[in-house]
Formats: sequence, structure tokens, C-alpha cells
Amino acid sequence: MEKISIITICYNSERTISQTLNSINNQKYKNYEHIIIDGGSSDNTLNLINKANIYLSISALFFGLIFIDLYGVIGKSLGVYYSTPQLTVFRNLFALIPILGLAALTKQLSVLFKKVSSRLLYLCLLRGICFLSVQVFYFISIINMDFAIATTLAFSSPIFIILLSVILLRENVGIYRWTAVAIGFLGVILIMKPNSDIFNIYAVFPLICALSWAASTVILKFIPKDSSVLKINFYTLVFSVIGSIILLVSSSNYTYIQNNQHLSLLMLMGILGGLASILFIFAYRTTSPSILAPFEYIGIPSSILLGWIFFSEKPFGQLFPGALLIILAGLIIIWRENKLKA
Repeated sequence: MEKISIITICYNSERTISQTLNSINNQKYKNYEHIIIDGGSSDNTLNLINKANIYLSISALFFGLIFIDLYGVIGKSLGVYYSTPQLTVFRNLFALIPILGLAALTKQLSVLFKKVSSRLLYLCLLRGICFLSVQVFYFISIINMDFAIATTLAFSSPIFIILLSVILLRENVGIYRWTAVAIGFLGVILIMKPNSDIFNIYAVFPLICALSWAASTVILKFIPKDSSVLKINFYTLVFSVIGSIILLVSSSNYTYIQNNQHLSLLMLMGILGGLASILFIFAYRTTSPSILAPFEYIGIPSSILLGWIFFSEKPFGQLFPGALLIILAGLIIIWRENKLKA
């Protein structure tokens, strides 16, 4: 089935636009794009259109964050039996299943291998290295630290995005965003407590994870705009798979899968990671990042809850008020970005 375009032209259609959107969403034929052309409606039409997209995007983002936390829980549980390089191989390899499945469902499998420029491959290689770094340091962190603390520190990535944007993109950063950086780093220090007896050297690793994630985000700025999101993520993941296999072979730290339950969990871990990527792609393609970004911090309380449920962790004293300062820093950055775009 070929991809078709559905074009809806509307003007002051608040009484019928919701029915139209529902009708299109309920179609069995899914390989389509929906283009809405509004003629300058003065009623509630645009609000109804945007609200439908926002609710769907927030839901996708929410489940994406939950999937990431769940695959982290699996990684921490299996880290007792398998090495970090081995976990990254399974994480990346099985993540290809939902991504290739989506490509097949949308009839884009052949598109993945057409018009692949050397520049795209080079930048995806860099992103693949960054992704591999994210996974390696994430697994090391959650295996050796409280799950919630490692995850919260990893949410400091917006701070590093600003720093890398100044260095690599030559962006001008004003007092508001530098203030956010300072507040965020203060939150990180309060959680790490470097001068106390409870300081854990592994607390540095989720910060490297956050830095690597920030680098992969900044690299996106250099990728040609005509490259599809699915193609970018596919080749990034391919290079991550190759890198994780090289890392495993060079480490010579391989343990045979002990039982079918472990194999199923390793597969589930990769599939959850791949599904999370798909949900993030969908969310950020349908709704402005400035609207969605505050909801990313849902990942912090969910990681605290999962850490308590699965590992009986209660690191509340170490997390607060540092976690609140990291969230505050992120919200300041988001608020400032919205002001600059207004």
C-alpha cells in the first residue's frame, strides 16, 4: 500500500472538526499523512486540533518514559548475571524489532536504504557512539547505585545541552539560561554529596550518560532536514549495535544465557527501548518540544516509584532538594526557550 495524503480544509469548523479527526484516526488504512489547512478560523477550531495532538503526544511521551524506566529495571536486575557490554548488545539488537516493524507497517522499509548520504552516515555514526555511551554508563550507574538516584542525575541532560550548544553551535546564552545551569549543577551536587561519607564514585557515570545524550541531541542540528526521523534512528541504532558487539568482543566478558526467562527479559528490555524511541519520535513530530519538555520530568517520580517497588529503595533524603533543583533548572530553560520563540 502506498502512502496517501489526506487534506482537510477548514474554517470556523468547531462543530465538525473533532468528528473529522476521529473519523480519520479510526481508518484501517494507516499509511497516510494528514494535512490540515485552516483559513484563519476565529472560533475554537484550532484549539480543538491542537488539543487532540497534545493529549496524544503527552500520552506517547508518558509511556515512552515508563518503558525506559522498565527496561532500566530489567537491566539492573540482570546486571548481576551479565556484563554491561552484553546488556548493551541485547538492548540495541532487539530494539531493531519494533523499529523495523514500524518501517514495514508504514511501507518504509525500502526507503531506509535509498538516498543515504555519506554525511548522514557519518553523523549517525557519531550519534551511535553517543547512544552506546549513554547505555554503557546508564547500566553501570543503575547496577551500582540506587535506581532513582542514577535516573535523576541522568535527567540533568538539558544543562549539558546548553553548554554544548555554546561550544559547538556558537549559540548566545543569556543570564536566564546560565542561571538555570547553575541551579541544575547545584541540584546535582546536593544529590552526589561529594564531601560526605555517602558519596559514590559511580554518581559521576549518570552525568556522563546525560552528557552523551546531550551530545546526541546537538548532533541532530547538523543532520540534513530532508532525512526522515525513522532513517536517522535506524542508522544510529545500527552503529550502536556494531559498537556494542565490538565492545563485548574486546572485553571478553560474555556469559551464556542461563535460562529462557533471562532470554525473554533481555528481549523485552530491547523491545521496550525500541518502543520508547518510536513513542518519542511520534510525540515530538506531532507537538512542539517546548510543550512536551516539562512532561519529561515524569521520569523522575516514576523511577523513584519503580526503585521502591522492585528494589525496596528509599533514597528520599539524598534525592531532595537536589531533584527539585534539577527539575526547576529544566523548567527555567523551557520557559526561556518559549520566550525567545514568542
